[in-house]
Amino acid sequence: MGKVKGEIVESEPLAIEDYKRLLECLSLDKMYLLELYCRLSFCTALRISDVLSLTWADILYKDTVCKVEHKTQKTRLIKIGDTNKRRFIELYELLKRPDLNKAVIRHPKKDEAYTVRQMNRILKKLRDRYHLPITRISTHTLRKTFGKYVYEKEGMTESALVLLSKIFDHSSVAITRRYIGLSQEKINDVYASIDF
Repeated sequence: MGKVKGEIVESEPLAIEDYKRLLECLSLDKMYLLELYCRLSFCTALRISDVLSLTWADILYKDTVCKVEHKTQKTRLIKIGDTNKRRFIELYELLKRPDLNKAVIRHPKKDEAYTVRQMNRILKKLRDRYHLPITRISTHTLRKTFGKYVYEKEGMTESALVLLSKIFDHSSVAITRRYIGLSQEKINDVYASIDF
């Protein structure tokens, strides 16, 4: 049975290996704009509304992206690593040096920013095209992938959850835990541990 209109379906994070494979596939297939979207969504951990409102002037040649979040109205300063900073410049050139004041992630035919609905459709097509091993993909997937990556990189500790809770501006660690899918993961581990 398909999704019911208006029903909220929770997205899943990608394993970091699958995220890296997605970036590689997008680059090899010269889908540079979508590679850029995936990189921006992951490395900034911004919500889709904030990613879609970024301009080239906001990200190009910058060590730090300064963004007032649409949902919270809080200012976030986000450090951009050297690898992504260099790749943003390369992608800018590959995309034929678009206007610095225009949205980075914009529809090439309409010359306007993509909508959330359009991005969700695109992500579903990418999931199928590249055989990404998740069933529920959406614009939240890359933000959740970032969260899962940080949690694992930081040793899967409670302090990692506190850090993520602050980054995501969640009101509690419990929300962050649920957001990155830890509760179901732990339940699955319990069942998987039964080997007799």
